[in-house]
Amino acid sequence: MKSYKNPLANFLFETQVLKRLRRTGWQILGVEDESISEHLYLTTVIAFILAKQLHVNMEKALVMSLFHDTHETRVGDVDKIALGYIKRDISKANKDIFQHLPFGGEVLSILGEYEKKKSLEARLVYEANVIALIIQLKTFVDRGNPHAKEWLTANKERVKLKESKMLVEEIMNTDSQDFWKDIRNKLHTKFKS
Repeated sequence: MKSYKNPLANFLFETQVLKRLRRTGWQILGVEDESISEHLYLTTVIAFILAKQLHVNMEKALVMSLFHDTHETRVGDVDKIALGYIKRDISKANKDIFQHLPFGGEVLSILGEYEKKKSLEARLVYEANVIALIIQLKTFVDRGNPHAKEWLTANKERVKLKESKMLVEEIMNTDSQDFWKDIRNKLHTKFKS
């Protein structure tokens, strides 16, 4: 077995690459893009919310959501069109990334569980991943992108958990700029005086 010098530092440098790698599906849709790490953050926040609601193993859900796309440092993000023509070895990429880390075996086990999508935590993280996509698409629809609406409608059907469906319904009934509506109103009142 090859010895790796500074495995934790190398892991951190590799995961930093996720800030620079872009999600490719947005390029096809013709909208602003998003880094993989931006997507991972939102997915993890959503997974936290769902894990709280479903009373599942929070640590497992958060580890799963935080690292579910780390393999993309080695195999890239591949859009749905390209996936019809190529195959990525996600398991090998994950093994090569995590195996030399002190916590690598634990993370690999959790990621293997995620890929099988059989546990409640894996289903929850999968749906958090989809909901992160839905939030982006809803924002694009609110900005007037007609192509995003088709994908928004289609992706709503991918969530199956009751809690996920309720969250998606709430997202669909909320304008993407409502989160700061009260602040805007206060500012408008202040501007008038």
